Amino acid sequence: MNILEANNITKHFGGVVALDKTNFTCQQGKIVGLLGSNGSGKSTMSRIINGTYKADEGTIKYKGATVFFQSPMEASDAGISMVYQNLSLVPDLTVWENIVLGREAVSRSGFLKNQNSKQLAQRYTDTLCPWIDVNREVRSLSPSELQLVEIVKSLARNPEFLILDEPTAALEKTHVDVLFNLMRQLKKDGVSMIFISHRLQEVKEICDSVVVFRNGRNAGTIDFEKEEKDENRIIHLITGEIISLVDTIKRESPFSQVRIKVENLSSRPKLKDISFEVRAGEILGISGLQGQGQEELMLALAGFTPVESGRVLIDGETVKLKHPRNAIQAGMFLVPGNRQTEGIFLGHSIFLNVIYPQAALRKGPWKMRMKKLRAQCSRICTELAIKSPSIHLLAHQLSGGNQQKVVVANWLDLKPKVLLLSDPAKGVDVQAKVDLYDLVVTLADEGTAVIIYASDNEELLRVCNRILVVYEGSIVADVANENITEKDLVNAAMRTAQ
Repeated sequence: MNILEANNITKHFGGVVALDKTNFTCQQGKIVGLLGSNGSGKSTMSRIINGTYKADEGTIKYKGATVFFQSPMEASDAGISMVYQNLSLVPDLTVWENIVLGREAVSRSGFLKNQNSKQLAQRYTDTLCPWIDVNREVRSLSPSELQLVEIVKSLARNPEFLILDEPTAALEKTHVDVLFNLMRQLKKDGVSMIFISHRLQEVKEICDSVVVFRNGRNAGTIDFEKEEKDENRIIHLITGEIISLVDTIKRESPFSQVRIKVENLSSRPKLKDISFEVRAGEILGISGLQGQGQEELMLALAGFTPVESGRVLIDGETVKLKHPRNAIQAGMFLVPGNRQTEGIFLGHSIFLNVIYPQAALRKGPWKMRMKKLRAQCSRICTELAIKSPSIHLLAHQLSGGNQQKVVVANWLDLKPKVLLLSDPAKGVDVQAKVDLYDLVVTLADEGTAVIIYASDNEELLRVCNRILVVYEGSIVADVANENITEKDLVNAAMRTAQ
């Protein structure tokens, strides 16, 4: 029995056709993977189903009845809840306040029953992330913790139909496993789910079937209960081409010069006596269990968090990391992990976002050659496959994946000495992920030292020369990327944790 049917859905945003007579169905108690490249219409379909957007054409049937939800609240009342790719949390509220927002416990006299609400929030938080204090302000959470709280917020609605839009993009393997176990239990309880992800291994592990969109239209459907879980076939449906994701980029660091040297770096509360070096042209990966100091290391190197002791040298010169401008002036640039709060101006155009670092760092007269910069921006958008009708489109009008590409694009033409990438492929589609890391390798081949933290170990294994394993703010393993597997990296971290 189909719990949901979306038939001939069409949606326009100005001159952009997001969905063109697109169909989607989900059976009761099943998990359906909704796949496609960035801008293919996945999030748009999801937001039409949950009442955020209104379809221009087409109908939606839910539990056998045609529905026209006017808002997410109305959809939630009917049992449909959504985990948003662009998080819906309020930074100034606490975790528990966000979880119960709009559903607060109220006494008969109309007063808020905060203790009851807090207990409800705690109960649901304990199912997925019990270490998070529900009294913490949301703005103090890491990107992965924000994602977990977003998921808990949807679960607290007791949904019958749950839409998860890129729920694992900021999560590492251990937390993904916990989420999947929870999803399997929800499935046993009869909850139906849409799972949107670019991580095909996860799709194959958790989904009963997949529906693929391409350019706003249906590209195909695969029923995993009847057909083989063929990754190449899925990629072909997504892109129209055959793309290999499994081949490691075999490369040697072409230079012997030490580009960056970190000596005994410490920064409270996470980093303790960190030491390593990266040669020019080398790509270094940062791995480990979630929350062990990987993101804090990237922020410390970029000058965003204070360094209490130790030193950092670039090309033999000590860099005093008291402010991000110190790192930038030394040629060390960060692509941050939280694009919306750290990496992009949502109210400005793609063009202004891409050229902003060049304008800010420019020496001499302020007059800039705009024609040349527009051509440069257009080239970068083409290289990263940023889907937009114009470079003057506002960033908030882009899909989440395309916003991430704009963040990466900021630094590509500045010839960095050291490039810091904090989960750069989070929310980026299959083809763009390949293109992105090909560009990273090109930069490394030109002499840039690249340091990558990624929540997906497969990305590190594909592109890095060496990988550091971090545990409790210290480096516990430094391994060359030769015949090692994701299991080896997990074991290195888990063995320490045990």
